Amino acid sequence: MMAKRTVLGMLICATSVAAFGQPAVVAPNVGGDIGLFTMSTADNPRGGQFTLGMYAWYQPQTAGPFFVGQSDATRYFNQYGGTVSLGLGLTDWWSVFVAGGGQVTRSGGGWAAGFVNSLGIVGPFDASEGQKIRLGTKFNYASEVDPDFRIAGWLAGHIPITKIDQVGGPGDTIEGVNSPRADWEWGAAISKSWFTGMVSYTLSGDQDAPAPQDDEIRVANIVKFGVGATIPVGHPMIQVIIEALYNVYDGGDFPQNDYAQLNGGARLWFGRSGWALSGALGTNLSMLFADGTSQNPFGGVLGVTYAAWPPEPPPPCVVPAPEPVTEVPPAPAPAPVAPPPPPRPGPRTTTDEIVFDGTSARLTNIAKAVLDGVALRMKNDLNATAVVTGYTDNTGSEQSNLELGARRAQAGKDYLVTRHGIDPGRITTSSRGAAEPAYDNATAEGKAKNRRAQIVVTLVSGT
Repeated sequence: MMAKRTVLGMLICATSVAAFGQPAVVAPNVGGDIGLFTMSTADNPRGGQFTLGMYAWYQPQTAGPFFVGQSDATRYFNQYGGTVSLGLGLTDWWSVFVAGGGQVTRSGGGWAAGFVNSLGIVGPFDASEGQKIRLGTKFNYASEVDPDFRIAGWLAGHIPITKIDQVGGPGDTIEGVNSPRADWEWGAAISKSWFTGMVSYTLSGDQDAPAPQDDEIRVANIVKFGVGATIPVGHPMIQVIIEALYNVYDGGDFPQNDYAQLNGGARLWFGRSGWALSGALGTNLSMLFADGTSQNPFGGVLGVTYAAWPPEPPPPCVVPAPEPVTEVPPAPAPAPVAPPPPPRPGPRTTTDEIVFDGTSARLTNIAKAVLDGVALRMKNDLNATAVVTGYTDNTGSEQSNLELGARRAQAGKDYLVTRHGIDPGRITTSSRGAAEPAYDNATAEGKAKNRRAQIVVTLVSGT
């Protein structure tokens, strides 16, 4: 028997560890959802928890050629800016996020002409504008067999905040390069342990052309492929992060050249506060391989983020060793003795719970069915008494919670008296409000279970 209990204990321990899994330490990326520096992973914040990200970034690029054979050195430009994001876990597998900020697009030394975002620009330029607001939602799934294997998908809209004249005639000031129409993005990611692979597609909205004789400018769509890794280095508070992305411009009137980007850096967590400092050095690999460092191909990302630190995993189970079995010789059979008369049954208690919706004290059909069972016991034992205690979750103030708990207890008593004719003198009510919670108020499920009333019935006859 002890061996069986030992095997059962080992099975329970293994099941609990597998069910809990290893909690992930996550942070928002530049786009606002959970990820590395710029790419997304297959993770979400836990339900009810928010994320915050504040990033500054710098990225060199090469514009599309104005004519065949145009030198890369005459098409070099860079973008830099700042982005702020917020995210919220609606459940443990569903989140929403929003990100936005400002950016500057500026021509580099030697610039002559080129196409930026399908806009033809001749001569040096310096355009400051607001970023499109990235508003999206993300779903993820973790395998029950292997909780470390996650998949996720997301959908986001890129919403323009201003509608301006992107470029005028020769010599006019360039106010911005973003198109004035919304873009749509969808993507998916797979994560396993430290590693992540992702793909996304951004469908660009066509923008109005500056020349009245043209119908519209077709901006290229963007397909993005990425692989990355988050590697703890000697301490859970330090992570080395590497990501490689390849951007493909699909369609459009005057697309830019496809290019590869590599970012490498680290994320440093400030204890278990949830705050982290992220920094990475980036390089446009396509520029680096084509022209070396004749035009600066290096950029970077620097940011401060917040995401709640995950709870500690459960402690390891300790299964006691089986006790040694000692053979004991059988004792001689005692002389038969007449059994004593059975004792009279003593008092005993029963406990039932009913739950309520939100801040209501109205009985549900399930609660009425539970109270019907309580009434039947009290009718079978006319000396039985009951104590009804009302409880709430921790949402309201102490006084409002005590009052709501009292109404819930009174609702249970009124049903027993009016529906079943139980003597009100046999029923006592009380309220504990949000005190003595039976379940965890940090989760939505725990809050729902704490909105309850407890009925303790003392059966004097013991039946």
